[in-house]
Amino acid sequence: MIALLLVVVIDLIGFGIIIPLLPFYAETYGASPQKVTMLMVTFSFFQFMAAPIWGYLSDKFGRRIIIWITLMGSIIAYVLLAYSETMYGLFFARAFAGFMAGNISTAQAYLTDITDKNNRAKAMGLFGAAFGLGFILGPAIGGILAGADPQNPNVFLPPIAAALLSSIALLLAVFTLKDTRPKVTDNKNKRITSLLEALKIPNLRQLILLSFIVTVVFASMESTFSLWSERTFYWGAEQNGYIFAFAGICGVIVQGFLISPLVKRYGESNLCIFGILLLALGMLSVSISYLNYHAYFSMALIAFGLGLFMPTISTLIVNIVSEDRRGWVLGVNQSVSSLARIIGPAIAGVLFELYGKDSPYIFGSLILLLFLASLRNFIKKSVN
Repeated sequence: MIALLLVVVIDLIGFGIIIPLLPFYAETYGASPQKVTMLMVTFSFFQFMAAPIWGYLSDKFGRRIIIWITLMGSIIAYVLLAYSETMYGLFFARAFAGFMAGNISTAQAYLTDITDKNNRAKAMGLFGAAFGLGFILGPAIGGILAGADPQNPNVFLPPIAAALLSSIALLLAVFTLKDTRPKVTDNKNKRITSLLEALKIPNLRQLILLSFIVTVVFASMESTFSLWSERTFYWGAEQNGYIFAFAGICGVIVQGFLISPLVKRYGESNLCIFGILLLALGMLSVSISYLNYHAYFSMALIAFGLGLFMPTISTLIVNIVSEDRRGWVLGVNQSVSSLARIIGPAIAGVLFELYGKDSPYIFGSLILLLFLASLRNFIKKSVN
């Protein structure tokens, strides 16, 4: 398990390196805010389309070989990104990266293969910590490599560094991971059928709507924040890398240290509602920020809000169904979140370009605040 977690950390550091660079890379080719966010949409769309394919192949041929293949694909995608010379090249590189982004979900499946019910929760907690560590270190490293000048970012070093890290992860996977023996199944892509089935369950439908709305709002922030900070503070990739790393630290603090005692004292439903409120206030705070520390305060609100919301909404969702259907319902929720990560940036890009840099944040906060009372009722009904 230690070897697998090390592979995940190294690979995710490489993935995180790219995050602060992409908007500035696209703008070197004159990309509009809408095109920048569509670059994010492209990755999420191809990841969504490829996820069931990799899941099916890993069930049939084993997890290890799929981890090898997808890591190799990530290396190629980073090299393509480093040597892209047009916007079309950027889109192709991100589309290919999205299609090959099956290593994390496969690694999760590998982890379930090598653990039993008694230690699986602990293993998943360690997996989440590895995930968070990658997203703390990656953006900071990527920002430093890309530099502080938004007009002239170093577009070569970050993707090459990411490719090198994924190469190290691949070597570790080849020499340390043992193959598992998953059962051969005929489980094909049934996400649409599963989603329609889930939407027929009233309380579950309401919670899935909650998850969808929050993820759309968060994805709209994630895809436009670098563009917003460039126009507000003249920040480049380096400064954005630092603030994304700061957000990652906030998330780790909440989910690693605070969530358990808070749940025991206040319960999942109250923390879920409070998380939505913090996220809404954080989005609104971004739109009125005019000093550097205001942006960090706003990002802290967003990170703490999401950190409270994500684990509590997952718990509320699985509590709706019987134990033997928990994997199914979490899969449905993951599919909905993937769709939200496609829709959120697409909406945010249009708003940013047509109505100004603050519009995605005002729009997101208003959606959450306007629906907060009714969403509160949704949650209360779902847990009764």
